[in-house]
Amino acid sequence: MEHFNGSDHPTVYHGAYPPEVANGSDSNVFHEHAGLTKEDVRALAGGLPRVFALVQEFGDHDEEGVAEVVAYGLALPGGEAATVGVTARGFGSWRSADSAAHRLRSDLVWLGEAGG
Repeated sequence: MEHFNGSDHPTVYHGAYPPEVANGSDSNVFHEHAGLTKEDVRALAGGLPRVFALVQEFGDHDEEGVAEVVAYGLALPGGEAATVGVTARGFGSWRSADSAAHRLRSDLVWLGEAGG
């Protein structure tokens, strides 16, 4: 009986190489674009994605509250954003990082380099 993954698309390997590459039978599969630089990708995509966190504060305004990261996100060069929840483990697709923060009642905190 064949393995059926519910999709007609080929398997995508993240991290570990598939067995045929790990054994050296097809060593060029993952290296045909190895020469691309950060600047090449920036030119192809119209910019680089930016990483952010969505943070919620709990507690009274009068006393010191507790803050919690509720999601991490990726803002794409075109403005769209995607999030992965920390506590709820859900995924989200948004028009922008600001929209995600507003809808999830969170503060938007940019992580990493300001310029991407």
